[in-house]
Amino acid sequence: MNTEWSKTTKHIVGTGLVIFGVYIVYLSRSVLTLVIIAALIAFLLMPLVDLLHLRLKLPRIVAVLVTYLLATIFVILAPVVLFPQIIRGFNFLARVDYTVLLDNSLQWAIDSLLSLKGVDFRFSELSLNFDRIVDPLLNVLQNAESSIDFSMPSAQTIISSLESAATLTYGFAANLVGTVFSAFLTFIVVVISAIYFSLDAHRFKGLFLGIVPENYRFEIAILLERLKKIWQAYFRGRLILMIIVGVAVWIGNSALGIPGALPLGIIAGALELIPNLGPFVATIPAAFVALIQGSTVLDVNNFLFMLIIIGYYFIVQQIENAIIIPRVIGDAVDLHPVVILVGVIVGANVAGVVGALLAAPVIASAREIVRYLYIKVLGEDPFPPAHQEAEESELSWYTRTRLALVKLYGLLAQPQESTPGDPPAPSEES
Repeated sequence: MNTEWSKTTKHIVGTGLVIFGVYIVYLSRSVLTLVIIAALIAFLLMPLVDLLHLRLKLPRIVAVLVTYLLATIFVILAPVVLFPQIIRGFNFLARVDYTVLLDNSLQWAIDSLLSLKGVDFRFSELSLNFDRIVDPLLNVLQNAESSIDFSMPSAQTIISSLESAATLTYGFAANLVGTVFSAFLTFIVVVISAIYFSLDAHRFKGLFLGIVPENYRFEIAILLERLKKIWQAYFRGRLILMIIVGVAVWIGNSALGIPGALPLGIIAGALELIPNLGPFVATIPAAFVALIQGSTVLDVNNFLFMLIIIGYYFIVQQIENAIIIPRVIGDAVDLHPVVILVGVIVGANVAGVVGALLAAPVIASAREIVRYLYIKVLGEDPFPPAHQEAEESELSWYTRTRLALVKLYGLLAQPQESTPGDPPAPSEES
């Protein structure tokens, strides 16, 4: 009896499975972010796990536990070592008299505008009297200067503020305990999930390839390797960029004489995790420090020194984009800066900090998947034979072995054709 489903039945069942899968994802949306973070942690630590397991011949569970122990120690020690350096480097900001700084800044702006009064710019028949621009700005600045009140509050005001602060502190402490406990449970869940992902990573990939039809299995394996290459290149490149840019900013700031060169270098390196937008954000604190503190080396005014610092950061970013990124990341995440910038903004709106950090590899992966689907729709080969050997060499040893065994099993399962010299097969009829 023929039990094969008709095309209509297959389409109905397939559509139902897709709808059911989307519904399951919708129900688990609250924990989906945690699962993604756990999978990402497992992916980042996979090279060290494979090194301990394959090179040092440690049992996989031991390699995973050692890797996560080292990662936990690093996560704990990094803030302990770096935060005091950052705080110590920015201690000078606590000694700045911001009252005098603000007053001097307003006075400098007023003096600069006063120097433009009476200036009449003429070029051919074009005439520009600066008084029309200067007078409104002077009124605004002079009113701002006269309205600034730096008087100390009264004792009654201070006591009333302290009573309100005590009430708020009690509520804040209660909320803080609940938040810390919730964060601790979330951390435990993510770490345990990541450990299981690391233990069964190859099994997950094998199960996924097992449900793919045999005709498409090799193509999907190559597609998965390409996606893996994108994510590996992105994170490896970002780590190298963090080190190079952080050291370059630290050395350059030290040579230019800006206070807090080391913490500014740490900030610049850490913000390299956010493509395109990170270097711009790192320039803001450096420009602020340069403006209020000036240089300990260069004999220039603070405003000019701020422009020098901004120019140095701009040069570092251009060298990074033109020389460093093509060599450490390559073409795996070759996206236009505007696309990355829009992706970072959209990712931040959708998934917060995690969305901003993962925008670039997600877009690059989507581009690779859409490219594969588009070529298949056109009826062409997404991986031409001319590049098939190179693509196959990119597959991991596990994937190559599995595909070879599947192919061998398929050949052995095929009925052998009889040759002219072979005796005829015996008839089943007696």
